Amino acid sequence: MKATRDGRAPAIHTLRTRPRYAVELEWFFNRAEGDMGMRSTFELSLGVRRPGMEAPSPEETVGRAHAYRTIRGWLRAIDDRDAGVLQAAYEARPWPVDLYDDLGRLTGIVVRLACDAGHWPADRRAQQAVEMARAEVLAADCIQWRGMSTSPLLPLRREAERRFTRAHHAYARVRGEAPCAVRVS
Repeated sequence: MKATRDGRAPAIHTLRTRPRYAVELEWFFNRAEGDMGMRSTFELSLGVRRPGMEAPSPEETVGRAHAYRTIRGWLRAIDDRDAGVLQAAYEARPWPVDLYDDLGRLTGIVVRLACDAGHWPADRRAQQAVEMARAEVLAADCIQWRGMSTSPLLPLRREAERRFTRAHHAYARVRGEAPCAVRVS
């Protein structure tokens, strides 16, 4: 990461990612399992009669499985903290609108930073409940402090920007200049 030496927030251009990275990470954290045919029993019972749902060809299934393994390998090759930051940034969640409008891709990272690590539950569903509760509090702060330079969200945002930039640089180093692993349809 090319951080400033005086501790200032990273330049906005460092937060912009290459489109193929965003496509890969968005797909991996939100659509990979469904695209690879890991659908619920209910969906499978509907078969191809469900409007707009066609069974993927064997070639598509193999291609998606290969893309999944490739991206998973790249994520495993970077530090766990960086992979966690990318998951927090790209995993689609029903964040409060006011919070997401102000923070965009950084929302999940800011919410995670605002959570008490000392009281972090082991169960993933419990973690998500804690995150959503914290997000509601942050959304209220967001409305109350909007446009003020003394907002309590500013330090969280700056730290989220720093971590997001570092995580993307780590991902970029590992994946190199390979073409996009996900076939965009």
